[in-house]
Amino acid sequence: MILPEIPFLLAGMPVSRARAEMERSGWSSLPVVDEGEYVGILHNKELTDVAGEEAVGRENLRRPAVREEAHLLDVVNQFAQYTDDVLPVVDRHRRYVGAIPIHAVMVAVARLCQTSSSGAIIELEIPRADYSATELTRLVEDNDCRVMNLMIRPDEESGMWRACLRIDREDATPVLRSLERFDYRVLSCHQLHSVMDDRIEQRVKELMYYLEM
Repeated sequence: MILPEIPFLLAGMPVSRARAEMERSGWSSLPVVDEGEYVGILHNKELTDVAGEEAVGRENLRRPAVREEAHLLDVVNQFAQYTDDVLPVVDRHRRYVGAIPIHAVMVAVARLCQTSSSGAIIELEIPRADYSATELTRLVEDNDCRVMNLMIRPDEESGMWRACLRIDREDATPVLRSLERFDYRVLSCHQLHSVMDDRIEQRVKELMYYLEM
């Protein structure tokens, strides 16, 4: 995910030059390097009230970074803690390796979560003691579907777990019925509007048939 075109600032360079470099690069933040060592990162707002003749220092700088062997989720966690649009990458000796743009991370997350694949997304609320990935997968596969992605997170307010389940079918009706039959609380289901329209139309037909009886 490292983008070689992302420049870096040098510790000791004039602030006026650092501002010009940021403006020319199009990035709002750039890493600061001193003789190959990563020493921190600067956001353009941090240079707003600094005199142009002053030098870019290496003290009191923020130091967000990930090691070059870090996992994608570690990268996401670092981006979530700061407002920078790039994230420096270092080796085990804190030597500067390069920088990752936030757009590259979004693309990687989209691939990890298979956001481009078709299928319905089901959100569930599950008591922590009752959570079983095996059982959820079985309920989906019993309806001739496959689990494409499963994410779990705790809900701090309710103490329950929230599950986000993506399946490989647009019409989640059979899966929803199975989940409800086994007392799973379905919070929402996102699928194609045409599928939802077909479901509503079928319900109306069943209602009309019942009324005619």
